[in-house]
Amino acid sequence: LTVKQQVRLLDSLDANLKQPNEAIQGAAAAGLRALMRSYFPVGPKGPSQRLQSRVVDKYVAIVERDENPAATRGFALALGQLPSKILAPCIKVLDSVLDCLCNAASPNMLVGKEGDAETRKNAIISLVQVCKTVGVGENAYDDDVLNASSAPVVCLNREQIMKVFGALLRSMTDYNTDRRGDVGSWSRIAAMKGLETLTYLSVRASLNTPHFLSREQPSCDVYPNMSNGRKQSHCVQVPNLTGRLAFLETDCSRKAKESISTMRPVHPNIVADSKQYKDFLYFDEELCAQVLGSFLKQISEKLDSVRCQAGQCLERLLTNRNPRLPFVPNRPILLDALGLAKHHYNRHEGNLVHHQQRVNWSNSADTFPLVMRAVNIDDFFQDIISGIVVSVGGLTE
Repeated sequence: LTVKQQVRLLDSLDANLKQPNEAIQGAAAAGLRALMRSYFPVGPKGPSQRLQSRVVDKYVAIVERDENPAATRGFALALGQLPSKILAPCIKVLDSVLDCLCNAASPNMLVGKEGDAETRKNAIISLVQVCKTVGVGENAYDDDVLNASSAPVVCLNREQIMKVFGALLRSMTDYNTDRRGDVGSWSRIAAMKGLETLTYLSVRASLNTPHFLSREQPSCDVYPNMSNGRKQSHCVQVPNLTGRLAFLETDCSRKAKESISTMRPVHPNIVADSKQYKDFLYFDEELCAQVLGSFLKQISEKLDSVRCQAGQCLERLLTNRNPRLPFVPNRPILLDALGLAKHHYNRHEGNLVHHQQRVNWSNSADTFPLVMRAVNIDDFFQDIISGIVVSVGGLTE
């Protein structure tokens, strides 16, 4: 296609993104994804100022300032379909996109003078898609990052990841209603899916977090029976407590000897090491407790669809082995309380087998007794009780 034809197609897609019909908006967003990845090349210095203004700056401005709900819905969805070469040529551009979507996903966001549930939901979906496209830390998960080496692309840093986690956790408190009912549940369901995805991305990117050190399936070094023809990569299994203690004793002994020989205290080195550790840690104890607590709160609430989504996401997070979720408070007690302690694990695939779902999370008669068994865990007490209080205030059984 000529440049003129490419621009005409882009104009046509932009016009359809403003349509109030959700199906048309979805088709236009899918078309935008294909068009931007096939055309509009980016050079070694990144996208031109004209391309940047025509796409990212225009879409961000519409989501932030337009008073037409159909336009904010469509362009919020479109931001998540852009390739990494357009989304993240530099930190400044990536920040502008993340700030726009985080604000649009806020439960208090207004379009004109009224809230719009569809805009909030689409912003959450795009926020997660941007994270998947750009990648976290030094990892790149999008084909554009791996193949278009000539185009400069930055990945999400720790500050940006914490910003996205904060936006998704705030969306879990979206209880807005209108004549259609609890429309805030649309945002909560989208946020739950996003939290699960972002948790996996963050754990894999955290170089100092114990997990399988591979973006692919575990190799035969860990699972000898795995012979399915897939490309294998070396996988390191986390050592047991004895092995870790031996490493720590050796490390401490080495630092003590260095301190004696150089006549310098060890403390400054520890501070430096701690800073480096924090820079490469995208998921920590506090964040893990917040994420799991938000899921447990939703499991305790009254809508069957919300409970079902929360239960399924939580089940996958707690039982997945690649990567294994670190920093879970009282993991054995929580697994036992939710009936997940005896899940079958398939060594050939490295994943959980779901031949029979142990818990019907949408069934309140099955779910509430399990959740109340976890209320004794101090980290989750407030979240579970607040969810139960919301359910008690409902009109259903």
